[in-house]
Amino acid sequence: MKRADVVSVGRLFSGTARFRCGPARPGFHWGPPQVAQIMVDLETAARDSIDEEDVPEERFYLGVITICPLQKGIATLLDGQQRLAVLSMFLAFARDRLPNNGERNRIDRMLMRRAFGRAPEPRLRLAPEDHAWFSHFILPPGATRRLPHTAPLGSPRELLLAARFMEHAFASYSVADLRNIIDFLTHHTAVVRSLAEQRPVFAPALPALPAPSSTRMWDDLDPTPSPSRYRVAAE
Repeated sequence: MKRADVVSVGRLFSGTARFRCGPARPGFHWGPPQVAQIMVDLETAARDSIDEEDVPEERFYLGVITICPLQKGIATLLDGQQRLAVLSMFLAFARDRLPNNGERNRIDRMLMRRAFGRAPEPRLRLAPEDHAWFSHFILPPGATRRLPHTAPLGSPRELLLAARFMEHAFASYSVADLRNIIDFLTHHTAVVRSLAEQRPVFAPALPALPAPSSTRMWDDLDPTPSPSRYRVAAE
């Protein structure tokens, strides 16, 4: 694998890929304003794509995620937990609201790695203090329709607030809206996947990006997006 490459969300959550947030990483801490902004950006980009000529190699850029590969598709997620958690929640809410079994199964395979003779594994395992709630109320099919009204004692309040916000937002989506956004998210939304070594090394520079086409760029270190959004070429 290259030291850094541009990869679509659909490809990021496919094959043997599994991302693990270690206990030393901070838990999920984005609030509804950050969740709302990333959803608005996705909705707007997906809606605009309907009115534009379809260019398969275009990408809506969601910033850089940094991973440290471990073994057999597993990687430690060093930067990107907030964004991947929000994207996973969005996929789970969409899966639980689409009427077609085939569509639901395709999205579920982006959330869970299912292999013959092996127990299902989550594509994204959050920090330990968050994952028990995430694996119960987000990942299983139908789970987002059974959200608790309050956060159980010791459970992550921020995840529940984010999920409650999504529940409210998804009430306004039609099936056509969901299909359009999911198609755009899967095929036309991308991140730069940067590899970090377990020991310090001098790495090549990240791939050059074209001039910004809009006004927003996402990262996890500062939950308020910095001013630049890019459309970048396919991997």
